[in-house]
Amino acid sequence: MTVTSVPNATDGNFAIMNARVPIAVCDGIRLRDADAASGLATADLFIRDGRLAARPDTQEGISIDAAGTLVLPGFVDMHVHLDKAYTVHRTGLPDGGLLDAVRLSIADAPNRTEDDLRARMRRSLQRAYANGTVALRTHLDTPELPDQSPAWRVFATLRDEFGDMLSLQAVALMALERVDDADYSDRCAQLSRLGGVLGMFVPPAMENANRLDRLFSLAAKHELDVDFHVDETLDPKAGGLAMIADAVQRTGFARRVVVGHCCSLSAQPHDQAAATLDLVAKAGLHVVALPTTNLFLQDRGAGRTPRLRGLTLVKEMRERAIPVSFASDNICDPFFPFGDFDMFEIMRETVRVAHLEGEIGAWADAFSRRPAETLGLAGHGRLAPGLPADFVQFAATDWIDLFCRSRLARCVVRNGRPVDGAFLQRRDIFTAQEKA
Repeated sequence: MTVTSVPNATDGNFAIMNARVPIAVCDGIRLRDADAASGLATADLFIRDGRLAARPDTQEGISIDAAGTLVLPGFVDMHVHLDKAYTVHRTGLPDGGLLDAVRLSIADAPNRTEDDLRARMRRSLQRAYANGTVALRTHLDTPELPDQSPAWRVFATLRDEFGDMLSLQAVALMALERVDDADYSDRCAQLSRLGGVLGMFVPPAMENANRLDRLFSLAAKHELDVDFHVDETLDPKAGGLAMIADAVQRTGFARRVVVGHCCSLSAQPHDQAAATLDLVAKAGLHVVALPTTNLFLQDRGAGRTPRLRGLTLVKEMRERAIPVSFASDNICDPFFPFGDFDMFEIMRETVRVAHLEGEIGAWADAFSRRPAETLGLAGHGRLAPGLPADFVQFAATDWIDLFCRSRLARCVVRNGRPVDGAFLQRRDIFTAQEKA
């Protein structure tokens, strides 16, 4: 499959004809040749002044024949750790699982000066942007008060610097016992002023209903959404997820609650896992699954081959209409020493390890539209008239074609213009001339 350059399309006004698009991420786009099995349809995408339009411009413009190549909306990566990214060369690799990675990360914390954080976090955002991500939520370790946190100061400057490129949110990641501190309400107040999200790591065997009640009470008082790390273990006795769902209903907490990891569900007996998922659905929780990090850390031990995957029960969640998204989590740190802030890589790996190959079209929204809705970002994650023309075009014509190639050309388009500068080598909007 060859690609050709269309440099004159960079004024933000052109049309891409005969693109294949996932039906699940399209609103108000005229579709034809829809295929229920693949979840794909053909569409003509009209770009006017950097936004998608329902009809072509009356003025003569550039028309590009996509020849059936795939176009996906810009990715939304709703769970990453910018403050830890690109530290693995300092920390080294873990011999064991999660706790060993935590130990290595804590040992590296003194190296995280503002200059160090700024360089690594900027690099992370550049890579995410280059790879087609339009919005991102990062967790930031916050042992100190948010107003005193170097990570939060750096995040604030980078949010301004990248404001025209990425929609950014941040979560203050803290240990559950922090709820007991006398200054916890002040922490929440500071976080609210910073426009942040209240985060919490709930370790196995440390679930506590009273602490969760206090957390939700203060989150409601300070108008904070909540984002948990929970049950990041293969211990079937872990009950943090069920306890969070109970606490949401008991306290009547009405703001958005996200739960990440939820690995223990995969190790629980069917009836136990099903009962927990019923609670999650009733409580209205949103789930983010993190396949690459959980595959790397769960059931990990020196000198032995892992037997278990650690992937949470995403299919069973969707059966209950629980909102499920996928995200990158850790990149080039002791929790996961690989990655490039590339949500396409996450999509490809998820399809493989979660056995989604026969239903990719139905899950296509879990990498864009669904996380955008969870994060409250109505302007992202969809192909719809009036929204920014943010999408990624791939040199592939179907799902198998998309996921089987080790080196696949893509064109990232933002606000109707191909991404350029130092981030990408290729600036082309391309047309497929033939199928390899």
